Amino acid sequence: MRKHVLTALLALVLCMSLIMPAMASDPYGPQNSGFYVAEKFYSFDEPSSGEGWSYDGNYTMTLSGIQSTYGKNEYGVIYDWIQLNNPEKDFTFVVQDGTDNNVGNIDIIYGGLTIRDSQRKAVTFSGTGTLNCKNVHLDKIHFSNVTLNVKEYFSCWGLYMDSGTINASSFSMGHVESSLKNLYSFTGGRIELKGEKTSDYYNGVIRVDGLEEDLLRDFLSNFKDANGNPLEVEMNENTVYGGYYCFVKDSETGEKATYAIFEGAQVPDITFTDVPAEEYYAAPVAWAVEKGITAGTSDTTFSPDETCTRAQIITFLWRAAGSPEPQSAGVFSDVAQDAYYAKATAWAAENGMADGSTFAPEDPCTRQMAVEFMWKHAGSPDAAAASFTDVSSDAVDWALANGVTSGTSDTTFSPNDTCTRAQIVTFLYRAFA
Repeated sequence: MRKHVLTALLALVLCMSLIMPAMASDPYGPQNSGFYVAEKFYSFDEPSSGEGWSYDGNYTMTLSGIQSTYGKNEYGVIYDWIQLNNPEKDFTFVVQDGTDNNVGNIDIIYGGLTIRDSQRKAVTFSGTGTLNCKNVHLDKIHFSNVTLNVKEYFSCWGLYMDSGTINASSFSMGHVESSLKNLYSFTGGRIELKGEKTSDYYNGVIRVDGLEEDLLRDFLSNFKDANGNPLEVEMNENTVYGGYYCFVKDSETGEKATYAIFEGAQVPDITFTDVPAEEYYAAPVAWAVEKGITAGTSDTTFSPDETCTRAQIITFLWRAAGSPEPQSAGVFSDVAQDAYYAKATAWAAENGMADGSTFAPEDPCTRQMAVEFMWKHAGSPDAAAASFTDVSSDAVDWALANGVTSGTSDTTFSPNDTCTRAQIVTFLYRAFA
């Protein structure tokens, strides 16, 4: 018996001696923080460039005509890719206007590290060029204007899309152990799926994990077959993590769907002369007006740079929550019963979002105040701690983790800066839309 054990141990030592050099030279391990383009590794902190691409050293890469052909390296891994390896901040791809770009895979890799949902990084696609890929596998995606053609599968953890086009053979969103609620929004754009991807994981054209049954059915009802009919949803209860995951079938044949199309709701035309269509707050303003959260300061102006007061932020938040009727007349001595914000402040007091005997409705709303109101409305959830030097706040941690707002620099949040009307509707849009 002892002889067999010694033999097994010697074999294990021999195997490890063969494996360790390969591991030490493996350029794809978790020891690096940066990105790969083809087979070369680059640091996130240093600007760099290559044929058809450039990187600014601050998590933004411009694609201006990169051309790659698919191939495999000595590890059998497709190397014509862009791989984000252990990113510490959100990343942006600018697909330059009028360019046609070809890349094998675009992936985000955490190198075996344990990543909580709140630590996952968002990737933004902007610009009006075309990006052709073999596969896309990322976390949260913010998508605007780009035409993205994906030969095989498009996979993400959450998707916010307001314009542009995604063409792919299959679509997968979410993880079974995570909740997708509030991690997707389609206010515009088009998704067209056409292919025959039939592996166990990408079964059919669409797979969605992590949504409650009613939200899942509502989301998938937006996808139609070639004749404009709804796709049949095959629900599967996840007995390990809870919730549901699903595949879709063709409504006529009952077979795995090979075609689906989604046309996002179009953002209403913006008629305000002081809200240019290219501004970051254009879609949030249109959404806020459409939902009755706020209106313009006149028929033709929104006044995006005007300071937002505490009365305005709490009223906007109350309306975004559905304008619930408060149970009492209110407790604040400086809030008249006929004020437009009376019900909103009463509702805020009842729900633990504001306390004391006065509300100071005309005081400017600061960045700290705004995220405090929204965090309390969300139920004061925990989130990964941010690393700002000028504030330590559970509300700020939550806002950063959920993409409501970011810092004013890598190390500062500027909690006492006052908020404009444009900023406040943008915060609400990111949290509610």
